[in-house]
Amino acid sequence: MDQLTELARLIQHGENKEAVSCAERLLAESYGVDQVIESASKGVAALRNKCTVENFQLLDVLLACRAMVEVVDECLAAKLKAQMDKATDELAKVNHQKRLKTIVIGTIQGDVHDLGKHVVATLCRFNNFNVVNLGKDVPVDAFIEAVEKEKADFVGVSSLMTACLPKMRQIKPALLSRGLGLVKVVGGGSAAQQSSAESLGLDYLARDAFDGLDYFCRNGGHS
Repeated sequence: MDQLTELARLIQHGENKEAVSCAERLLAESYGVDQVIESASKGVAALRNKCTVENFQLLDVLLACRAMVEVVDECLAAKLKAQMDKATDELAKVNHQKRLKTIVIGTIQGDVHDLGKHVVATLCRFNNFNVVNLGKDVPVDAFIEAVEKEKADFVGVSSLMTACLPKMRQIKPALLSRGLGLVKVVGGGSAAQQSSAESLGLDYLARDAFDGLDYFCRNGGHS
């Protein structure tokens, strides 16, 4: 097994310390940052089949995301920042200041569960989205204010509590009332899964974290 494949395997299994050591060896042997990131991303993506309604293994996904984040924070941060700064400058010249698509994400007011939402935020960041994570127990007005401030393209809102769904339904009308009707609202979470996108006033209801990521990528216009 080559070292890039080994890194993907370690991240898939949530072996964070071993993954960091493997990434350090790769960088010491002159592997590129992009190669390490691609390998790490494959490790997380390999868990797609564990993130379905029928076979939901949130802990496995969280451990894999933790391993990936530690690889980035401990091994790649300085090199990645330098490369990203250079790439951003070059892209700005080519694309006339074209910006990344922005997602405002949070758990709706009344719900303090946010592990699943963190998984989505992490996956989106590693797929070139600018993610503004508002945290948990977020009022509708805070979503709208963040959309206006950040000029966001998407809202990602989750709930694991059925009692909080009426708040989720308020987001799209609130956006429309502020002239922000083009902003897509994507919902998720076990409570939302018991309803439908139409009844919740959503543009899309994600089945799981990867399904949500796929929607953002399909509609994000990245090229």
